[in-house]
Amino acid sequence: METATQCQELVVWTEPQALEEARSIFAPYAPTFETKVTKRFTDRNQARVSVVYVSHPKEDRGLEKILTSLREAKVSSLVLYAPHHSTNLAFHIGTIVGRQNFVHAELTGDLRHLKQLLKQRNILAHGTSSANQEISSDLVEIRDRLGLSQAALAEGLKVTVRTLQNWEAGKGTSQMTKKTADLRQLLSRMDDYVVAPKEKEWLSTPLPAFRGSTPKEMIAEGRIRDLVVEFDRLSEGQPV
Repeated sequence: METATQCQELVVWTEPQALEEARSIFAPYAPTFETKVTKRFTDRNQARVSVVYVSHPKEDRGLEKILTSLREAKVSSLVLYAPHHSTNLAFHIGTIVGRQNFVHAELTGDLRHLKQLLKQRNILAHGTSSANQEISSDLVEIRDRLGLSQAALAEGLKVTVRTLQNWEAGKGTSQMTKKTADLRQLLSRMDDYVVAPKEKEWLSTPLPAFRGSTPKEMIAEGRIRDLVVEFDRLSEGQPV
């Protein structure tokens, strides 16, 4: 898929009953929300990126109606976001998309992957810094994302387990920003270069550049900076 080269507008399509839910999810992107196709939209479709928020997968008629209208409006950049993603649901939605003959349409149920897909299309959240927010708000979530125990992450950050426990409880955080600087950068690089649904697999994959060590092992060994530097050697382009 080609990356957008100029600023794009985002329009989010959803069923009326899911509009408030969609607004809460996509608010950082300041999109236009639509529940039906209008002439106002079709006149400007070339300047927009469309996301179809699939909150009620059983409502085939509503989904197919939206997709039919988008196809008729010659929408070329389309993402379908189904947070209750499953193999059966992916096949079901894929069948509907196939009937509409969309060539460039992507489906995801992972919010981080959705953000990657929007970034590829030059759609960025306004006034946010995801890596910094994640570090300051939920180290437990980060540990789960990386598949590490408290002892392993503490070792990787070169702090004691008690210090990490205090940070996770929101206590004694004066040194946290400094100590987690490399980790913030690593998470940012992962967001840019590792496709979210394959992140767990990547973390456990031996890396030839590091004599077969896995990213998870390197993080636990305190070699986070080495991973950041390796990411920075990658050429600019699509996530891998």
